[in-house]
Formats: sequence, C-alpha cells, structure tokens
Amino acid sequence: MTTKLDWAGSLGKMWADKVEAHDRLLGPLGDAGIAALGDISGKRILDIGCGAGTTSIALAKAGATVIGVDISEDLLAEARARDTDGLCTFLLCDAATTNFDEPFDLIFSRFGMMFFDDPVAAWANLRNQLVHGGKAVLVCWRAAAHNDWAVLPLQAVSSVLGDAQTKPSPSGVPGPFAWAEEHVFIDILQQSGWSLEASHIDGSLAMNDVASSNPVEEAVQFAMKVGPLGSRLKNLEPDVQQAVCDALAGEMQGRLRDGVIRFSTAGWLITALS
Repeated sequence: MTTKLDWAGSLGKMWADKVEAHDRLLGPLGDAGIAALGDISGKRILDIGCGAGTTSIALAKAGATVIGVDISEDLLAEARARDTDGLCTFLLCDAATTNFDEPFDLIFSRFGMMFFDDPVAAWANLRNQLVHGGKAVLVCWRAAAHNDWAVLPLQAVSSVLGDAQTKPSPSGVPGPFAWAEEHVFIDILQQSGWSLEASHIDGSLAMNDVASSNPVEEAVQFAMKVGPLGSRLKNLEPDVQQAVCDALAGEMQGRLRDGVIRFSTAGWLITALS
C-alpha cells in the first residue's frame, strides 16, 4: 500500500510496538465490520492493511481462508507471531498493484485501505482480484468532531500546548481521517468501478482495561500513545510532559464510571460491490 505516510518504515514499527493499544482503539469499529460480512465460512478473504493480524486471525477463526497483506515487515512479523495456530497467510506486498494467484470472495479492511498514492487505480486493481459478484467491506472513521477519543484529549491539554498544537486531525488528507468525508470514498470507489453503500457506526471504546487497578493513569497513557495527541508530544520538556499528564488526568477522572473511562468512536461502514 504505497503512501506518503511511512508505513513501511518508522510508522509501521511504531504501530508494531503499540499493538494492544491500537487494537483497543480500532477494535469496536473493526468488530462491526466483521459482523457485517455475515457467514464467511469457506470464503476466501483478502485483508488489506492487516497490520499485526488481529482482524485476519478473527476472520480465519470464523472459517475463512485469509490472506493478510501489509507493507510493514514489523507489523507482519507481529502478525505471524500472534497467529500461533498458523490460520492465516501473511504477505508483504502492495495491494494497490498486486495480482494475486486466485480471486477472492471478499475484501476486508479495518482502517487499512485509505493510504494508496493512486487510490482510483488501486481500487480498480482490487476489484479485478474478486470473483464475479464479490464485495468489499471497509471501516474507517468519520470526522474527528464525532470521535471523543480524538478530540477530548486535545481539548484537555489546549491550555498547556496551545490552540495551534491541539487542533483535530483534518479530513481528506493522508492520515486517520482521510476518508472521513463521504464524498471522498464515494468518488474513489465509483471512479474505480464499484457500486457502494455506506452507513454510520457509532460506539464507544474503553480508554483503560476494565480490570485496571489505576484506570485514570492507564487512560492517560493510552491517550498519550495513540491518536492525534500521541504524535504531538515528541521532544517536549519534562515539565510540559507532566503538565499534559495532569491535564489529561483531570479529563479522565471526570469521565470515570464503574472503573472504566469510555470515549465515543464513530465511523463509516462501507459495502462496495464489484
């Protein structure tokens, strides 16, 4: 998956080092996407941007034959290590241009399909990798404004870092909200020959493990590791880092309910027919 973001290098390695945190972040919408596939027993599925293999393994456990592809060797190494039963095949390749040996019944992607340099050409190629009547099921975020996990930590630390450093990630540019606006993915997929429908997914994610003995601290560390805030804390002085932690702790404490801190998550469920 060619991209201006360095998934094959430092970015992929960073995600490989934070697999559990990213699975918590992506999991609620990813699970909704898998459920939308229905009965996949015996189906051959291409998992685009499979990362550390969470979705590929889940699809395989549901009875599918799964090929997970990514351009990060670090993430694929993690995926192979996690696939202890050898359920999946993981390939280092660019799904945008690869011609696979056999056609797929389904394509799935949990946030891994938004980063092609030439998305129309990529999705035209992917449509050719499906059997006649095959489909793709994709999940991605809607705008940051609908996602508390992305916005509230930034708002909590705005008095520390300033407004310029705490603006939410924009829609329509390379990054997590690249497909946040409906017209973006509609244009790409229709130009590459797909018909599609899209619906909202609304849910919540736990910022801490439900069994955590210190949910506030765990939620603070989660917010500092993943999401828009994580990349904005590099090279800060220790006193500024501490001020950020203190501000986040206040936000998390105010949202603590029954030992869990939950933020909203909102995305698109896209079903595209070839």
